Amino acid sequence: MIVMPANSTGWFWHSLARETGRLGHLYSPGAQRGPWPWFPYALDNGAFACWDATTNTFDEARWALTEAAWQRLLVWSQCVPRPPLWVIVPDVPGNADATLRRWHRFAPTLSGFTLALAVQDGMQPSDVLALSPSPEVIAVGGTTQWKWDTVETWASAFRRVHVLRCNSPTRLHELEELGVESTDGTGWGRGDRKQTAGLERWARAKPSPSLEPLWPHVCRQSRTPDQETFA
Repeated sequence: MIVMPANSTGWFWHSLARETGRLGHLYSPGAQRGPWPWFPYALDNGAFACWDATTNTFDEARWALTEAAWQRLLVWSQCVPRPPLWVIVPDVPGNADATLRRWHRFAPTLSGFTLALAVQDGMQPSDVLALSPSPEVIAVGGTTQWKWDTVETWASAFRRVHVLRCNSPTRLHELEELGVESTDGTGWGRGDRKQTAGLERWARAKPSPSLEPLWPHVCRQSRTPDQETFA
């Protein structure tokens, strides 16, 4: 399993990724960077930022702007040397019916990408199996309680499962035991040292170090070799 800590590309994260092979990135529209071979990456669609979890409402006006940025993200991924692991097709968090409608609208337009469906409250594996095209990856989303109540069901029913919004070191061990392929979280690099230390301990427990050379993947921001940097 790999963990995708959001927007984390400082030296600590590069070192941990190279030394353990257990980290990646889930890029939201506008947040893409790299890519680097020791950071496998996938593409989010930005819909979560348009959702108010308290009222379970979705801001369509904000999505219109986000969709344009998402399309630019797709183009970026086609221009860089390494393709994404998968792409989350646009969804409506917390709304199963609206998410399925968006799947039928957007999935057929994403030829060449590995498609991930963000499953939402009320969905069943049978709903996913009926889709055409069918998703290759299940991204377990929805409201927090529903996600954790159903993650075992999704992990049992599908070979490739990603769990959205996980920031607990304890959960990492649970998800790995279920056979989950990956998870992401925005909280890993926000200054909670116990949280970050828990992720590091988990990653170092079963390392698979990267064999990729540093060169030519460094980003030269100056003309002097001693000032080369990843960030």
